[in-house]
Amino acid sequence: MNAFHARCDTFRARVGMVFTEGQVVLLSLLLGICIPLIFATMQEAMLNAVVLFCLVSVGGLVLCRKTQDHLNDPSLRVLGYFWLIKLGLTIFLLYAGWIPQLDPATSDAWGFDPQRYYLNAQQLIDNNWIPDIAWLRYTGILYYYAAIYYVIGHNPVIPALINVIVTLVATLYLVRVGYEIKGQRGPRDWTLAFALLLPEMLWYDIMTSRETLLAALLLVAMLTAGRYFASTAQISLSKTLIIVGLSASAVTAVRGSMLVPVVASIAVMVLLVRPQSGSRVVQRTILIVAAAALLIAGPIIAGFDFAGDLLLAFSAKDNIALSDTFANEWSDNSIGLLLMPDGLLQSILFLPPRMLLYLVAPLPSVFVPISNLLAGSREDWQQLLTIASSLINILAIPYALAALVQSFKTRKANAAPLIFHISYWFTFIAIAGGNLIIHPRYRAMAMPLLWGCAWLGAVLCSKSLIQKTSVIWYGLLTVSALFYLNYKFLFSQT
Repeated sequence: MNAFHARCDTFRARVGMVFTEGQVVLLSLLLGICIPLIFATMQEAMLNAVVLFCLVSVGGLVLCRKTQDHLNDPSLRVLGYFWLIKLGLTIFLLYAGWIPQLDPATSDAWGFDPQRYYLNAQQLIDNNWIPDIAWLRYTGILYYYAAIYYVIGHNPVIPALINVIVTLVATLYLVRVGYEIKGQRGPRDWTLAFALLLPEMLWYDIMTSRETLLAALLLVAMLTAGRYFASTAQISLSKTLIIVGLSASAVTAVRGSMLVPVVASIAVMVLLVRPQSGSRVVQRTILIVAAAALLIAGPIIAGFDFAGDLLLAFSAKDNIALSDTFANEWSDNSIGLLLMPDGLLQSILFLPPRMLLYLVAPLPSVFVPISNLLAGSREDWQQLLTIASSLINILAIPYALAALVQSFKTRKANAAPLIFHISYWFTFIAIAGGNLIIHPRYRAMAMPLLWGCAWLGAVLCSKSLIQKTSVIWYGLLTVSALFYLNYKFLFSQT
């Protein structure tokens, strides 16, 4: 009996070395609630889902602790708490706003792409892995979820758990690169970990979507290249080529047009991001040539018309945005319709206001009926979390702009902070310029990078610089709001 108690004490001591007491309590509570819930509600692959939930929960905590130890910052113990909170919110949102909408016969708003992916991925397996879906251009996302179903099982919990662990890995990588970029430790460095709880990332993680997967792939590809160029970490050229190549290839399969910001950001990093010692001219040339080759070969392998996609992005009249399919989605006084470009020049001129729309949409609309949330309305839950993300965007942009200004001014002394900014702005420009219909969900692909830029502003920039960028940003918002109200009012009077 004494030997048994001794072994128990040893086990608790070892667990205590990895997890804090609070994390153990929170994990136990989470498992105690979620495991019976999954058993009670899932009819297919319920045991697989429970086992996966346990592995993901504990494995995520281990990864958080390893990141904390690697960066030698005790404040990063919050990573483990944020991870467990994220898991709890994931299960809550799954049952509150996603699972009730997965049956085409009972869903009030069927047709959302992730809803169709959920069924089409299983149909891909049933069809011997031969896609027969005319409406989807990039079938890579179906193969991704079909592979998950094939290996683990088919129910809504399983892809959500895979998505959250992918997002966790990408977020921990963001934290690691952020700490490398900043260098000297500060008391607020741990706030970068809030990237785990960004509302839109929480929402799109629960569903069979491609937004958070692409966010992770884009982040890993561009930040890995940046780490190599800035020499902030010991990473070889071969390892860089492998990581960037695999990530960019996956981007091509899931949404080929987003390969453009990857290649563009690498090209600009070659010019602007240089280590304080050494130039690596040959290595840089090899990496940019490899990226260019991927840009040429990617569309051929994935089977999409890259040049045609660019032309459609420059001309709304040839784009699906103005087709009969979306005719009912535009109001007569739609700001989005007003900013539809016709030609390259208008595409360039309309890009800044379209970026502003992408940041703040769906504001000023803030009404979300509580009754609809309680009824499990996917659209209203999505609206709620999108509004929360828009408010975060509004607060974050002044810090991101301040960090951009300072990083550009100090690039000769230390170009490493430009890694975040180049990655974010090229990604966001591709989103706002390449998707003519303002779908806020697309901006989720850039949300972690925006948080990284804002974090740099908060921990590195002076209050005076942040105040200046805040005046410019909130002044722009005020002018835009006045134009919005004036345009809507005048149009309604005619």
